[in-house]
Amino acid sequence: MYTFINFFSQSFHQTNFTLTPPPSPTAVSTSHECTVCKASYKSKSGLTRHKTIVQKYNMRREGLYMLPMEAINEFKAQLVHVIQGKLKDHFSQSGKQTISLPCLESLFFGVFGGYIHYYNYQTGSYKCFFQGPDAYTQIANLFDNPNWGRKFFDNNQQTFVLLFDARAEADANQESLFNQHGNRIPKNRLKRFNLPKLTVEWKYKKSKKDAKNNRTSAGYINLKFRAKQIYFS
Repeated sequence: MYTFINFFSQSFHQTNFTLTPPPSPTAVSTSHECTVCKASYKSKSGLTRHKTIVQKYNMRREGLYMLPMEAINEFKAQLVHVIQGKLKDHFSQSGKQTISLPCLESLFFGVFGGYIHYYNYQTGSYKCFFQGPDAYTQIANLFDNPNWGRKFFDNNQQTFVLLFDARAEADANQESLFNQHGNRIPKNRLKRFNLPKLTVEWKYKKSKKDAKNNRTSAGYINLKFRAKQIYFS
């Protein structure tokens, strides 16, 4: 297993010997949150249903063939290569990064099966989310490469894939996920608070029809993340 250090008194009022009790504390709504996608549920059973649905997304569909581990491991190495290619040494090239390349559905499932958190039954697209303090180590074990998301440069500089921001996470956790009436506030915390993450998506892309109504299609894998530079003294 790889490890990675991410640099990333009650009060009262007395009048005429009459004690006035302190105000009643404000009721706090309890929410149950998915640690992966940050979706929140008012009851534990709601979160349990969510996890059950996610488990079904990771079941290989009928007709999806299995590839040899040699092919899967080779593709993992290729993914590390293209991610490293996005880690530049100049500050102007930091921030949001996007990678898109052709990929067989069976190849995607061979690498990310077990980590799929979203599936669209109409389009057949999948999504995985990696974020939080343990995300880098999780992907390092998945890719079998402790340096999959960081690159070293001269002058004590390092550029890395940002997957956790403690301050942004603290700000997100302070906000109530339910209003004063106990109704869930519809939102996606990952988007609203811009929490850093790696999103891996697989989907079909179809070309437009030509003059003879011919068209082509292919599966693509898309990776989205943020790159950041740090310097060591």
